[in-house]
Amino acid sequence: MILKMVRIYSDEDTRKIDFNDVFHIQAESMCDMFSSLLSKKKIRAKAAVINITCKSSDKIEDMLLIDGFLDVDIAYNLEDFNNLSEQKKRSIQLEIIMLGLRKASSFLNLNLEPFIEVQNEIVQLNYLNRFIWKKPKYSPDRKKKAYIQVEWGTQTVKIDLVVTDKKGDLLLKQSIPVNHPGRMGLDILGSLNWLDNDIIEIRHQYIKKEVYKFTIV
Repeated sequence: MILKMVRIYSDEDTRKIDFNDVFHIQAESMCDMFSSLLSKKKIRAKAAVINITCKSSDKIEDMLLIDGFLDVDIAYNLEDFNNLSEQKKRSIQLEIIMLGLRKASSFLNLNLEPFIEVQNEIVQLNYLNRFIWKKPKYSPDRKKKAYIQVEWGTQTVKIDLVVTDKKGDLLLKQSIPVNHPGRMGLDILGSLNWLDNDIIEIRHQYIKKEVYKFTIV
């Protein structure tokens, strides 16, 4: 099978923590970024998903491989994590991923070099998970192009609708409301459609009543 995804967690009691401060929710952006770049490497392994959990050293368990999922524990203290800057948080998240992958690589007999290449790519991108959502869509008269820009941080998701003309000149750039943290914030991106040559509609993936319309004037 192909190794497709790396996820990181902590053994914190999430019942006592604000949802925005839950470690694995904050880590979703970095894990998405790492996994997206990793999938291009087409690494064949006995695991499709590697789950890395930060624990105290006295709670570390042996690695466990079941049905394509490999569970890896690492010793890492996250006590002060929520007091750190955005940049430092993302740096630590990447460090945790690499610590877990070093253990996983030994267990799965994998070459560590592709993981290091992904790590270097993320550092070169300054740890920022920025991307264009799907493909741009053209207006019915083909004179305007609309696309979605996403910047996904640890606790915020910034989503902008961008519209340009044929020459690439900006006609509209407007923020789309995001009502949830982490991956759930991206659920607003269900569909993007032109209603006519000047009106764009964006629909939530799951909440039918959550619809936003934008007019180019």
